[in-house]
Amino acid sequence: MKNGIFAAINIGASAFRMHISEYVNGEERTLEYLIKPFRLGKDTFSKGYIALENVYLATDILRKFSQKLDEYNIRKHYKAVCTSGVREAVNRAFFIDHVRQETGIDLEIIEPADEIYIKYVGVKNDIAGFSQYEKDGVLIANISSGNVALAILKDEQNIYSGALPYGSLRLRRIFSDIPRISRYKAYEQYVMKMFHSMEGGMSKDTRLKHFISAGSSLNILLSIFRPVKNELKRSDLEKLYEKIKQMPRDTIMTSLNIRKDEASVLLPTLVTYLKLMDYAGTDTVKFTRQSFPHTLSLYYSGNIRDRGFVNRVRSTILGIGRRYNMDEKHAETTVRFSMKLFEKLRPLHSLGRREKLMLEAASILSDVGNYIGSRNHNKHSYYLVQSIEIPGLDRQFVKIVSYLALMHNGDVEHWFENKYNYFPMEKRLLIKKLVSILRVSDAMDASHMNLITDFDVDILQGKIVIRAKCKKTPFLEKLSFEEKGRIFMDTFGIPIELETRILYD
Repeated sequence: MKNGIFAAINIGASAFRMHISEYVNGEERTLEYLIKPFRLGKDTFSKGYIALENVYLATDILRKFSQKLDEYNIRKHYKAVCTSGVREAVNRAFFIDHVRQETGIDLEIIEPADEIYIKYVGVKNDIAGFSQYEKDGVLIANISSGNVALAILKDEQNIYSGALPYGSLRLRRIFSDIPRISRYKAYEQYVMKMFHSMEGGMSKDTRLKHFISAGSSLNILLSIFRPVKNELKRSDLEKLYEKIKQMPRDTIMTSLNIRKDEASVLLPTLVTYLKLMDYAGTDTVKFTRQSFPHTLSLYYSGNIRDRGFVNRVRSTILGIGRRYNMDEKHAETTVRFSMKLFEKLRPLHSLGRREKLMLEAASILSDVGNYIGSRNHNKHSYYLVQSIEIPGLDRQFVKIVSYLALMHNGDVEHWFENKYNYFPMEKRLLIKKLVSILRVSDAMDASHMNLITDFDVDILQGKIVIRAKCKKTPFLEKLSFEEKGRIFMDTFGIPIELETRILYD
């Protein structure tokens, strides 16, 4: 919605927040921002569930938020999401159902990948010069009570993303029994473990230049330092850390004039910031003052966009392929052929840009399984692709790409009859259309020798003819085309043939 009033509600691990904005022709005016500190995650992180008493207290808070929806008459124009405090609770379904019954608010659990992506889009639209940061190498960290959501971008590709269980309140709960005088050492060791979790998914020689932060834990530091510019210096954080690392909580609270709940999590917050600054190799951290509910409001109302999304996804997928030592020349050829076929065959498949990007991703990643072993490499590719998380790409997109990687080789009909027969007809047809194009494109470089340089497509009355221009006689390509082209007839009801013309031999 470009015009009107929109509300965003965030059920966090340590507070409930509500942001209400009015949008007029793309211009925003904040009407109200409500925050109610409530440690819902305290139960989740220590017991694994939300105590019934806290379910009722949370519902009372949300009942007041519900009254605001009625006051502004925006029952159909809001988004309410839960993060780790609810997401990780075993009784999350009961909590969501109880809130809906008592308040009328429909809560949604936001998945870590979506949470990271929305926060990334918010930072991207709020930080000046961010496009240069993406090229240089930037670490984005949203440090909240429950999780540390991280995104690492360099050369305009997503190198790493993940929501890791190292939030400040969670750390405080995990080490609450450790003697205060040595608790800071436990925090340091635990946060260092976070970097080991990250290293498996990225190159060891990745170099960064910038560190950008957001999240609820940032608010404590802002209330203490009150920076004029949107940045914090390592020297100031280190000085505060040395001052309080063995200090009792009540002394921290009185000496810094902060709340008791803030004093409890200040030490793990400082540890996390300092270790992330070490990792990024920077002495300053830039930050956005934009709250997560504010970002949610801008994102779900359609008032911020991720410019350059497709190019970044494309670069990220190429980076993943290179990580698994793909045959880059073959991948480039398969992409070129599949994209051309997609365009030439539009009258048959009637698919759009999203499906074209799926096909492109599968053309790049279909052979990454060779990294594990050449035998049944398509099955290895399937499992590797299934594990991919790229902020902004939903799981359905990734799953379809994994099916295409699986079916680019082998007996497609066997998989549909024995494994995917429960798929709805629309999904089965979509996969078959894309895999038909992928298999034909892959077959035209079966030898990985780029013998076919280009081709024309003729859609005739009773068949489709691909007229290929070749460097040499493509024996393996012809053989593979006969095998892989059969699914095309089954899908579109028209045979496809390959004719070759040798340019020179």
